[in-house]
Amino acid sequence: MPTAAITKRSIDALVRGEKDVFLWDDREKGFGAKITPAGKISYIYQYRMGGRGTATKRWTIGPHGGAWTAATARTEAERLAILVGQGIDPVDDKKRREREAATLGFTAYVDTFTDGYLKTDWGVSWPQAKRQLEMHVAPILGGKPLPSITVADLNPVFDSLRDRPALQKNVYAVVRKLLVWAEKRDDIPVSPMAKMDAPRGVRSRKRILSPEELVAIWRASFKLDDPRGHFVRLLMLSLQRRSEVAELPWAELSKADASWLLPGARAKNGQDHIVPLNALSLGILADRGWKARGLVFPSSTGSTPISNFSDIKAALDREMLSELQDMADKRADAAGDDRHPVEVAPWRVHDLRRTGATVMQSLGIPIETTERVLNHHEGGEAAGIRGVYNLHQYSVEKRRAMDAWGAWLNEKINGAPASCNVVQIAAARS
Repeated sequence: MPTAAITKRSIDALVRGEKDVFLWDDREKGFGAKITPAGKISYIYQYRMGGRGTATKRWTIGPHGGAWTAATARTEAERLAILVGQGIDPVDDKKRREREAATLGFTAYVDTFTDGYLKTDWGVSWPQAKRQLEMHVAPILGGKPLPSITVADLNPVFDSLRDRPALQKNVYAVVRKLLVWAEKRDDIPVSPMAKMDAPRGVRSRKRILSPEELVAIWRASFKLDDPRGHFVRLLMLSLQRRSEVAELPWAELSKADASWLLPGARAKNGQDHIVPLNALSLGILADRGWKARGLVFPSSTGSTPISNFSDIKAALDREMLSELQDMADKRADAAGDDRHPVEVAPWRVHDLRRTGATVMQSLGIPIETTERVLNHHEGGEAAGIRGVYNLHQYSVEKRRAMDAWGAWLNEKINGAPASCNVVQIAAARS
C-alpha cells in the first residue's frame, strides 16, 4: 500500500481507480485517506483492539472538504490513537458521547433533575428552582454534556449575575445540587463545583420606605393599567409575598370572614396561612368585583396570573417620581423656597414587607404577631383539631395588627384617621 505524509498536496494528488484507492500516512500509524471510483475522498483510521491476530477495524473520520482537512483529520486520528492506546474502542466512545448528548446534555438533564430530585426534595419552591436553571444557566451551557462541563464553562453563568447577588446565590445553590446529584448517580465522575468558591453572602437589606414614599406608591398605582394598580395596592396592604399575591385565586378569599386562606402549597414555608383582610383590602377586592372562581389579578390571557414584574416596577417608579416631585414642589411653594428636582431612592417590592413590619413595631404590635402576619414562622405538621388550632393561632392578634397597619396607611394617604370601616378610596386617587 502506498504511504506518504498526508497533506493537502498529497490529497490533491490522489487519483481514483476502478476500486477504492488508499494512501497511508507515513507518520501516524493507522491514519489514511481513501478515494472512491466516484472521486469522493474521506479520511480514515485503522486500528486493532488487542495484539496480532485480532480483527482490524476501520473508522471513518469524515469526508475531505469543509471541516475535515488533512490537518484536522490528523488531529482526530491522534485522538483516536490515544483512545486505542488506553484500551478504549472508538466505536464504544462514540456511543458514549451520543448517549451523553441525548441524556446528559445540560438542557435535557434539567428535566431529569427536576423529576428525580426537585419535585420530591426541594419543597414548594421547586418550580422557581427549575425556572432559574432554564432562564440563567441553560442559555449559556445549552446541550453541553455534563461530564464535559468545567469551571470555565460555569464562570460565565455566575459572572452574569454579579449585579444580582441574591439571585446569584440561589442559582449557585441549585446548580451545585444538580451536579452533586449527578455525581451520586455516576452520571459524572466528580462535580466541577467542588473547587469553586460560593458567592459572597448577600448583605442584609435595611431599606424602609418613608410615609411619603408609601403615599407616592399608593397614588402612583392608580395610574397603572388594571389589574396592576390593584395588585400593587393589595401587595402593600396584605404584606404578603409578590408571587402569593400575583397568583391569588378568588377561591382562597372569604368575603364573609374578611380573610384570605393561603394554602401551604403556595406559601414559601409550606405552611397554611390565614391573612386577615382590613378595610382597605376589602375595598380593593370590591373594586375588582368579587367572583367565585378564577384569578384576582389575571394577565391579558385571562387564564394566567400577571407577571412582568420588572415592567410593573419600572412604571411604578416613573409615576412615583412624579408624585414625589409634586409633593416637594408644594412644600417648597408653601415655605417660599425654590423648587428642586427629586429622585426616587432605589427600593424593591420586598421592602414593603419590611416597612409594614417596622410600622407594626412602632404601633406596639408584638414581634411574634408581626412574624405570624408575614408568615415567617415555620409552624409544624399537625393533624385533626390540633392542626386547625395551629392554623388559627394568633388570628385575633393578626387581625388587630392588620387593621392597625391599614388604619395607619389610610391616615397617611387620606390625611385623617379611618372612620369605622368606611375607607375613602376615592380620596386616595387625588
